[in-house]
Amino acid sequence: MIDARPLPLPFGWTEHPYRPFIHAETHARPVPPVGAPATIRRVAFMSADRGKDLAELHRRMWNLAGMAEGASAWSRQLSFEAYDLNVTWEMHNEFVTLTWKSPQEERRIWPEGIGLEWHAGLGFVAAVEIDVLAAETIAEADLARFAPFSLCRSSIYGGRAEIATDFLPNSEQFVRFSVAAGRCGAQRSGVIVRRLLEIETYRCIALLGLPVARQLGAKVQTYEAGLSRIMREIGEQSSAEAHRHALTDLHALSVEASSTVEDTGFRFAATQAYGEILANRLMRLGETPIDETTTLARYLDNRIQPALATCRAMEKRLAELTAKVQRSIELLDATITVSIQTQNQAVLDTILRTAQSQYRLQETVEGLSIIAISYYLLGILGYVLEGVHDSLPVGKPLLLAILAPAVIVMVFLLIRRLRRAKRVS
Repeated sequence: MIDARPLPLPFGWTEHPYRPFIHAETHARPVPPVGAPATIRRVAFMSADRGKDLAELHRRMWNLAGMAEGASAWSRQLSFEAYDLNVTWEMHNEFVTLTWKSPQEERRIWPEGIGLEWHAGLGFVAAVEIDVLAAETIAEADLARFAPFSLCRSSIYGGRAEIATDFLPNSEQFVRFSVAAGRCGAQRSGVIVRRLLEIETYRCIALLGLPVARQLGAKVQTYEAGLSRIMREIGEQSSAEAHRHALTDLHALSVEASSTVEDTGFRFAATQAYGEILANRLMRLGETPIDETTTLARYLDNRIQPALATCRAMEKRLAELTAKVQRSIELLDATITVSIQTQNQAVLDTILRTAQSQYRLQETVEGLSIIAISYYLLGILGYVLEGVHDSLPVGKPLLLAILAPAVIVMVFLLIRRLRRAKRVS
């Protein structure tokens, strides 16, 4: 860790606000040397809300560490001495670890005064105990403490050390490792201890996604069955009411599936990330099996990879279900749109036929109106001519016959003019 206090900058430069974080992260989690014999214990706690409730714990551990040299506001690792123990507290994105080193004869399992009681509100997820031995090989008596059917034993770093574990919690809740580091110096022993602590921590946290995936199986199967039922109903019924009902069901299913994706997406993504880190840490050990026992990498690969594959498969299954529901909604929306357009076209055709009928009726009425008006006008002219027939050069019937075409034409032109004036207005 480094001191990230602001430094005076020349030329009026302004320091980027994340520059201290960059340097603090680069030098975070240094590897302290471990001299044999020694016992290192670590416990890991998971935050309930993805690390949002760790700020107060960080402040309390900061005070307990007494502002140790090298610690800064950006430090996510605090190291301090308490009751003859070397204590290290680390804060990760969603979990924290508390590690303490003691002489091998030290048997205080849960020592007081190092902040263990402050983690009561978090979820206890992992505990590991590493015995660093001064011997060059692990004795048979020490190996007998492990379960034979899950014993992992290997030589690491080109034969410079041996490690053994069974990945089973003992009566004190710790998963125990033995490390024969007689050929290693304190710095190399510290590296080995660091690798084993990370392997056990990331093993436990990576597997947190597996119960979620298994519990999700029945729910996803219900979603899939619901989608199949809705699509079958769409195929069997073609009425607008049935389509609207199916669309409502699809939207409800989409909301529920999307909510499930939102709730589990982080856990599945974190599981894959932790699994990759675990594989990287195992690879760096450079293990060689001893006798007929298996290595840590092979043992965990046979168990972790299926769990990671299950989480990936469930995540993919959820994503495909969400995509299918969305496509079904789009398809049904298109079907409803086409149905509405067809109905609208039918309505327009009906309106057009009605308008045509009304137009023809109007023309018929106008023709009858011309005849009627012309008839009445000729009748009025007949009465007028009746009074002056003695002075006319021709008889009344002949004169009416001559005037009839002119009256009809005049009435026709008058009515057409009135119709045009009505259209313009």
